[in-house]
Amino acid sequence: RWRRLRLRLRRMCLRLRLCWRWPLIPVAAKSLPAPELSRQLAQWLQGPRSRALRRAGIGRRERVLEVGCGHGFVTEELARRAGGTVVAVDIEPQVLPGDRAPNVLPVAADGRALPFRDASFDLVFLQTTLLWISPPEAAVQEAARVLAPGGALVALEPDYGAMIEEPGLGLRVVWLDALERAGAEPLIGRMLPRMAQEAGLEPWVEFAHIPRPAEPAALDLLAELPLTVLERERVAGAREIISRAGEGWSVFLHVPWLLVVAERR
Repeated sequence: RWRRLRLRLRRMCLRLRLCWRWPLIPVAAKSLPAPELSRQLAQWLQGPRSRALRRAGIGRRERVLEVGCGHGFVTEELARRAGGTVVAVDIEPQVLPGDRAPNVLPVAADGRALPFRDASFDLVFLQTTLLWISPPEAAVQEAARVLAPGGALVALEPDYGAMIEEPGLGLRVVWLDALERAGAEPLIGRMLPRMAQEAGLEPWVEFAHIPRPAEPAALDLLAELPLTVLERERVAGAREIISRAGEGWSVFLHVPWLLVVAERR
């Protein structure tokens, strides 16, 4: 009972402290991935995400901001592990489920113009968010602005330009072209450490994944991108090859993810 009361009071205080600098910026809605794909991606990245959050001291962070919360699958994890309130921001309103944790405060806002005071948070988290923000530098600068001294930016972003495929199925080119067509930045992973440093943060960088054999489910992420007829045929052919290969290493696909923990001194 007292814990719920403390959380409620903390949320009320945080609402007052955030003190909106601007009204929420009207933006065009962007469609989110299907909930099942978002859940799958959150599961794939659970190991490296856990390492990054542990390095950033998530348990002692009392004011956590998640930029690009989407359907809220990572928000649940942040709420469990954080020592206080999690403000979950997304450009699309009402994306979080109604049964969210009591220490989660949803806000509809643009990551390039966050409606919060300087130094409002001690941890800012982004996962596959900068991939879809243009220009991504603006979002990193905003994340750095709202970080308090001693706070940390934690970000996980892919680098499709460094994708490895064996044998050559042509998927790297399809992914690069489709992402650019959709307005994404497919090389965001390699850009992230530089952007964090230019924002005045001190980045620690690690590649997130140990490679593993190809899985047909990985191609589901392509399905919602704008593909040409020829590209869809290529993806269908690749899916058939991967399915026939089973769990062995005869087909190998690997997209490097960069894991960055950047601190504000």
